[in-house]
Amino acid sequence: MRRSEAKAAHRRALLDAATALIGRDGTAVRLEAIADAAGLTTGAIYSIFGSKNDLLVAVLADQIARVDLAIEGYGPALSLPAVIDTYVRTWIGTYRDYPKTQVAFELHLVLSAMDDEEVRHQLSGLLGAEIAQLARLLEDRVIDPARPSGRTTPQQAMAIATAMKAVLTGFGLREPFTTTVPDLAELARQSCLALTGLAG
Repeated sequence: MRRSEAKAAHRRALLDAATALIGRDGTAVRLEAIADAAGLTTGAIYSIFGSKNDLLVAVLADQIARVDLAIEGYGPALSLPAVIDTYVRTWIGTYRDYPKTQVAFELHLVLSAMDDEEVRHQLSGLLGAEIAQLARLLEDRVIDPARPSGRTTPQQAMAIATAMKAVLTGFGLREPFTTTVPDLAELARQSCLALTGLAG
């Protein structure tokens, strides 16, 4: 195995181990435990990620990337409602495939960010980039297929992207604990589709 391939394999092993252990034990889990679970040393963590905080944020970035990988398949002919619908369905499908440890990890990371300014700064940058990427996807889309001349501006796209992320984050935090709403995912989808009104 070439050096670059070995590094990629080690990075993947550390991300998977960190996700599982932090989801089970919280963000106070020791680096040694993560390294052991990945079959590596703590030196590999510092070599690949730089610090524990960087590893934590990298785990979340990896999860976000699973949804963002599908963004390239959104052709320019798709209307705003079609893009929102496709994105939300992809996000919900990906999120529901997460093991419970990944959901727990996200909760632990948010709590950690409340007390750690470095983690909060990194997390803010990561989430800001995620919203900006979604906004680019929503920009210059036909708002109402019955009136194809009306298209989303960059400002409208950013407003919708910000609101969508708020709705989906709320869904993600509530979904594991909600038994009273028959289909919370469908409610989240309809709520995001209603955000087209921000471009009206």
